[in-house]
Formats: sequence, C-alpha cells, structure tokens
Amino acid sequence: MSLGILLTNDDGIDAAGIRALSDAISQDHDVTVVAPATNQSGVGGTRSWWETTVQYAETELGYAVEGTPADCVAVTDVALGLDPDLVVSGCNHGPNIGAHILGQSGTVGAAMEAAFLGTPAIAVSMYDRGNLPIPPTVGRDDFALAGEAVLALIDRIDDGMLPFGADVLNVNVPAADDENATDPTYRLTEPARGFDVIEFHPGTEAGNHGDEDDSAAARFDEQRGEMGMELRDRFWREFLRGDVADDPGSDRLATIDGEISVSPLSSSRAIAGDRAGEAIDVGTRLPLDASTEATGGDGDPRPSGSS
Repeated sequence: MSLGILLTNDDGIDAAGIRALSDAISQDHDVTVVAPATNQSGVGGTRSWWETTVQYAETELGYAVEGTPADCVAVTDVALGLDPDLVVSGCNHGPNIGAHILGQSGTVGAAMEAAFLGTPAIAVSMYDRGNLPIPPTVGRDDFALAGEAVLALIDRIDDGMLPFGADVLNVNVPAADDENATDPTYRLTEPARGFDVIEFHPGTEAGNHGDEDDSAAARFDEQRGEMGMELRDRFWREFLRGDVADDPGSDRLATIDGEISVSPLSSSRAIAGDRAGEAIDVGTRLPLDASTEATGGDGDPRPSGSS
C-alpha cells in the first residue's frame, strides 16, 4: 500500500543521502521533502522558539527550511498542513549509534519530533567501515542499501504501527560497497551505553591518553587549536579501532560487524510501566527495578497502592 511520507534530514536538503532516499522511496510511495536549507548536524531535537521566525521556501528539491530538522517536522504539520503516514529522517552521512547520541543527533531528533506529534518515524544513517568515522565524500550510490532497508521496514508497517511497538526505529546501514551489503543481516539492537569523556589539550601528541595508537583513532588527537581544552568522546575511539566490548545486541557491535542495526525506540523514555500512577513513599527504601513490587523500609512487599 502506498503511504504519504515526509522525508527530512539534518545534512541539508541538497545532501546525497536525502536525494538517494527520495529516489528510492518515491518509486512506491508519495514523498514530500521538507528539510533544512543548510547542514544542521548535531543539533539533536532542538526547535526554534518564540524569538525566532522560521522561514521556508518551496524549491525544486522540496521545501527548504531555515531551521533545524525538528523545525522541518513542525513546519510540515503546522504550516504546510500535511498529515503524513510516516516520517523518514535521513539518510545521514555517518552512523548514529549509542544511547548518548539519541539526544545529539539531528537525524534522530527529527524522528522523535514526529513521534511526539503522533506520527511513526524511521531515522536512518549510513556508515562506511572502510572509511570511518565519516567518509569525506559520498554519492547517491553509496546510500543504495539504505534505500532498500527503509523500503523493507516500511513494508513491515501494520495498520499504521511500526514493528516491535516502536515510536521510532533508529536504523544504521552499511555503505552499498560493503562486503556484507549483498546479503545483509538485520539485527534487532539496543543503543550501546558505554560512554565517557576525556580531557584533551590541543597540541599534545597522539597516543598520550593510554590508548593504542592507530591511524584512525589518531585522527581524534590532531591539533585543533592552540589553547584551552577539548572534550573528546572515548566511545568513538573504540569504534574506530573496530574492537568494542559491547554485549551482543548493541547497535555499535552490529555496526562493527557490518550488519543493519534496527533499534526500536520509545518517545517517552519512561520505564515505570504498569506501576505508573502508584503513590510512592519516599521515606522508605524504593525498589531498584520499577517493575518490582513496592517495599517498606524492612524490605517486606507492600500491597499495590499502599503509601
């Protein structure tokens, strides 16, 4: 069945990734492109607010918005009056993996904005294992597998609902020339949680942080300034080496293995589950697991609804 699909991104309306997805998806579905006029990578779910006027214009590529990816979703809903069946955000140039990235990625941010407005969404990103972390140049052909993956997942939508009960699917796909691209494995994943921040002083030599030095990871140690410090994310250094300690089922491990990572996400981020609405007594020891029964200070279970 043909769906009405809003296609947006954070790399800008003229990026190769969104053009490739538009070509692929529009063969079977009614696609409207509403995307940032300029690159908005890394803005997360930021929205323009009261003091900012969001301008948009119709172009030969679609509607170009002078704003963030989340703005694009809002413009579609409010200004254009469109009510898409699905929002697709991407295809991003580079991976969007790890729990800490969910709030930083403009690609995921647009998908989450759609979910907040009641529309299911797929965020899709392309990674190139042979040229990490981000290939310097890409063309539409590099995103061919991303287009196939999105179409396959769209076909799994049932009665307007995404698979796995998700509000958003965060998908990471290898480049089309990857050795696994001819018969890719789709892996159900969770965002990897390993994360820390290291202090890096520009101008210091590579390899001074206790990490093994190699040509990929060493890029993070290049001098970028003459004074002050930069905060570096060790998560990506490990990723660049291709040797991660993640448990099976993480999106980062699937990416390292050249698989298509599919992470179902909830827009609420809540974990209270069936216990939502209960009164709690903060004067007693609270359970570590929200799904367990409430207990008193002595550890004995209390009846549901007790205070």
